Amino acid sequence: MAIVTLAAAKAQLNIPPSDTSEDVELQTYIDAAVSAVETQLGQVVDPRTVLDQLDFHGSVTSFVLRSAPVISLTSVVSLDGAQTWALSAPVMRVDGPSGAVTVLSGPPIRGSVLVTYQAGYTAVPANFRLAALIIIQHLWETQRGTMGVQLGGDDSGGWMAGRGFAIPRRAQELLGPQLPGVA
Repeated sequence: MAIVTLAAAKAQLNIPPSDTSEDVELQTYIDAAVSAVETQLGQVVDPRTVLDQLDFHGSVTSFVLRSAPVISLTSVVSLDGAQTWALSAPVMRVDGPSGAVTVLSGPPIRGSVLVTYQAGYTAVPANFRLAALIIIQHLWETQRGTMGVQLGGDDSGGWMAGRGFAIPRRAQELLGPQLPGVA
């Protein structure tokens, strides 16, 4: 399930569902907010198919995928297509949150392989969804000049080193501290 749908973004911005005049632009904001959430978290949130090319020198029985969390493995195939590894439970095990894959039986993984898998969340946490909606609203309103002047400061809570203006502080707090990893 997507972090934010077009319908949810329209509801957040009080745009009537029947008004489609800004759907293309609004989808750009949704995509940018999803990217910002995933970058802030250091992980994939919006479910999608990922293809990693991994190169191993020698044989390995465990490796870590580049994008986590992992929902499921689709295929593990040598780059030349000569070897395919079985993905059934007794042969390979995937630790979803970390993306660690362990070969439990059968041939070890060797050489260059293409690993296809589903990454992201099957059920996106509510705080991630709300943070994305807040980011969309913030970007939408600042672009249109509808936020007005707020005496005594704004939602950013003051400038913080390493933080930009695109992600309001309340969205940052919903996402929690940034975790190490690659999205």
